[in-house]
Amino acid sequence: MLTAEEIIAIVRSGEGFNAEFKVRVPLKVKELSEEICAFANAAGGIIIIGVDDNNIIRGFTIDNLKRSAIQNSIGEITPRINCTLEIIEVDGLDVGIIEVPSGKTNPMYYRVQFLFVLVQIHKN
Repeated sequence: MLTAEEIIAIVRSGEGFNAEFKVRVPLKVKELSEEICAFANAAGGIIIIGVDDNNIIRGFTIDNLKRSAIQNSIGEITPRINCTLEIIEVDGLDVGIIEVPSGKTNPMYYRVQFLFVLVQIHKN
């Protein structure tokens, strides 16, 4: 787990090849799983929730229903990936951290989306 100081350093460095910031949890949590797949298919990375486009830590709140939806969405990634949403306090604000390891068996994909594509191909 990252420390608050490490998170501040990542935020100061800005988004890039292995860092993505979200000011809040997306309405469609599958967007997070798609980004997790992208990081896992590369060198890994980190998603920080509660940081705006100007690299300012704003913090965020999350209820158990949304947290569960995120974990369920991560569970749809194939092959399984070991990452979870952690909440860490930084300068008195809660931020969400999803550390994504590099996938050992690429490609990683979001299962629900993949099945949809197979169904569409089969229909045609």
